[in-house]
Amino acid sequence: MDSPDFRRRESEDNETCPRRFAAADGAPPPAIFSTPDHGVGTSASSGSKFPIADDNSLVRHPAMHSSILMPPCTVEPREMMTPDPSARYIHGEQVREDFVPKTNMGFVTEEEGYDFYLQYAREAGFSITKLRRKPMSRLYACSREGTSTFYKPGEERKRAKMSKRVNCKAAFKMKKRGKEWIYEKVLLEHNHTLNPEPWELKHMRSHKNKDPAIMEFVDDLQMCDVSPNATMNVLTKFHGNRENMPWTERDMQNRKAENVRKERADDVKKLKAFFNECRAQNSKFYYDIEHDSEGAPKNIFWSHASCQANYAEFGDVVTFDTTYKCNFYNKPLAMFVGSNHHLQNVIFGFALLGDEKEETFDWVFRTFKMCMENKEPHCILTDQDQAMANALPGVFPNTIHRLCRWHVLHGHKDGLKVLYNLYDGLKEKLLTIINHPLTPMEFEKAWMEMVNEYGLESDPTIGSL
Repeated sequence: MDSPDFRRRESEDNETCPRRFAAADGAPPPAIFSTPDHGVGTSASSGSKFPIADDNSLVRHPAMHSSILMPPCTVEPREMMTPDPSARYIHGEQVREDFVPKTNMGFVTEEEGYDFYLQYAREAGFSITKLRRKPMSRLYACSREGTSTFYKPGEERKRAKMSKRVNCKAAFKMKKRGKEWIYEKVLLEHNHTLNPEPWELKHMRSHKNKDPAIMEFVDDLQMCDVSPNATMNVLTKFHGNRENMPWTERDMQNRKAENVRKERADDVKKLKAFFNECRAQNSKFYYDIEHDSEGAPKNIFWSHASCQANYAEFGDVVTFDTTYKCNFYNKPLAMFVGSNHHLQNVIFGFALLGDEKEETFDWVFRTFKMCMENKEPHCILTDQDQAMANALPGVFPNTIHRLCRWHVLHGHKDGLKVLYNLYDGLKEKLLTIINHPLTPMEFEKAWMEMVNEYGLESDPTIGSL
């Protein structure tokens, strides 16, 4: 029965809570149902009341809407039906007859036979898997063959994810006869629907078409730190739209992770091969590796020929710094750095350290000295690490050891920040005394004048400096 058209009486237009409605002239009185205040429903135990039609599929809520409300149909009726287990499905009209596999079809190689069936599976809309491989025969089947064995019968299921295997019997067997591979058996019927649409094929493992040229281009983008979303936008431009792309964004992320794993695999072996290649190109390239008791690399030192040439010219003063650490291994990266006649930084050598113990620094200093033909620097600057201070005299007995100004000030930055806020001009005067080339006596005099001027005789930060 058609739903009656309800309208409010004109006398109720100014009511604060209009909930009474009148039927149109000649129409039967409306049925009153209770419903929650926040929505539309037919619960008899709820609060508010409003009229709805006799047909429950058409509902009008006068307080909120001026038109009939009808829930949208989000699922096709045929998709809500329970599949018929006896139903069988085969490729559609989109598959050309000459692309359909048939018994006794012959191919020169096994790869040609597999590629032919793979192309048919793509056109028909299903994925295939390699089921059995023998010296003279191959068996390939639909990827939904068999049944899931992840859970044993009666075992409680711990994951909501279900298996796609439905014991599909579609398959083909290829056997070698003489010099040819023959389709000995072909079963084309499936017990599940087929999905030949491009946006569905990209999720099937056997149809993820990874063109080598495109994949090499993707690898280059990933090496340049291009984001996955930007990479997908570029590939979308190539294919017209994302539906036509033969892979997903997850595939791109998996490929990047795979490349990272390959890059990190056998890293020590690759590093040695790189060092040997550098030495083959230039005999002056120097490297040394110290191993621990188990034979694993512990410390690594290397120096290029140009680094050794720079040390011969500008190696009077050397800074040894272990502030930086490698991201992946979290190991200290030590560098021997100096300054040339243009006041530019020059590097004399590198070292990857297993730890920051005294014996480790002793090995690094001795290796550096051997690399530089036993030439000692006049002065070496380090941070306030006691292990370094203990290792230096045994390797460089004639070298003056001083602490790096940056490390000293960085270790007192919190206390100095408080003093800078309390005393105007203290920062400029302090940095001037430290950076200006003064003799020891001039430095001591300028320092005492600054301390007396600001009354910092008992300040712990100034006393520590």
